[in-house]
Amino acid sequence: MTLTLFPSSLILDIPKGIFLVGLIGIFVAGIAEFRKGHIGRPAIFVNAIFLWQIFFSIWTSLPIWMHWYLNVGSIVGLIALVAYIPKWKLPSEFYQFCFYLYGSISIIIVIIMAIYLKMPLI
Repeated sequence: MTLTLFPSSLILDIPKGIFLVGLIGIFVAGIAEFRKGHIGRPAIFVNAIFLWQIFFSIWTSLPIWMHWYLNVGSIVGLIALVAYIPKWKLPSEFYQFCFYLYGSISIIIVIIMAIYLKMPLI
């Protein structure tokens, strides 16, 4: 399962150094999110894009559960972005769902799992 209409030109080939700086930024953001206990709509969208940035190059070798995770993250990220622009309120369950599955700490856990499964990320 894939988003066949998703243009691969939107996924940039970033250098390893910038990738590592991004990971450090995600770690710091994760600490801030954890301390606040919630995640904002822009962070949900950025985290969904960051997941695609990390895993797009190895899409064909990802397990099916990861395909689902990335695709649901894309939908959730778009909902967050669309709701953010006109400042619409979303249900608190949406934010809880995103905090646990698409928060910065969750992304770090997914990256650690991918490294443990020996997926070539960088």
